[in-house]
Amino acid sequence: MTDLGKPHCVNRLPARILIKDISMEEANEYIRRHAKENYEIPPDYAIRDVILLGKSPIVVGVKEKKRKVLFPFTKPCFGTAVMEMDATPEDIEKIRKDLGKTG
Repeated sequence: MTDLGKPHCVNRLPARILIKDISMEEANEYIRRHAKENYEIPPDYAIRDVILLGKSPIVVGVKEKKRKVLFPFTKPCFGTAVMEMDATPEDIEKIRKDLGKTG
């Protein structure tokens, strides 16, 4: 039986839904418009052990001054949403290191 309390569930992230019931293309465009720093992620990329689900390409946005990360997430049977997560400096640095921006 699946343990729904494990940290790999998106509901365990300190995130809120900004927009829901949109297409992945609309989600990516929203993130590009609202975060100056953004990255396309590879399949199976995880933030805090949560694999970001959705149709590629998937864009993640970083708002460093506000310490926020924006990302789309697709829940089967519910659709795609844009989520905003409170981020630690370590979260932001990991995204940059993993996806190409240094210093």
